[in-house]
Amino acid sequence: MSGKNHKMVNGRLLQTDKKFSSLKEKQKIKIAEWIYEAYRKCYVQSGKIPAKKNDSEILSDVFVKIEEEQIWIPDREIYAYYHKRKGKLQKRLEKEFSIEQLTE
Repeated sequence: MSGKNHKMVNGRLLQTDKKFSSLKEKQKIKIAEWIYEAYRKCYVQSGKIPAKKNDSEILSDVFVKIEEEQIWIPDREIYAYYHKRKGKLQKRLEKEFSIEQLTE
């Protein structure tokens, strides 16, 4: 890493090499929920578990919300977090919809 890992953007000093783990706990929770909501929305629209081709659609929704909340984190960190959690998202989705089917 180089010594310069900060830059001024819109009058704010931003850390260019920020990690997901460096975010505040509330920010991490918000991002995790946004990712699940987008993942779930994709499932509801298509009727099947989102495939790799849907990743950009899911993450673009999340990036919009991150931008609106003015949370600064490099996109690569969100991509990495999403791919790391994708299996857990799928299990949570399957659990949610299997319970809904049982109660109907």
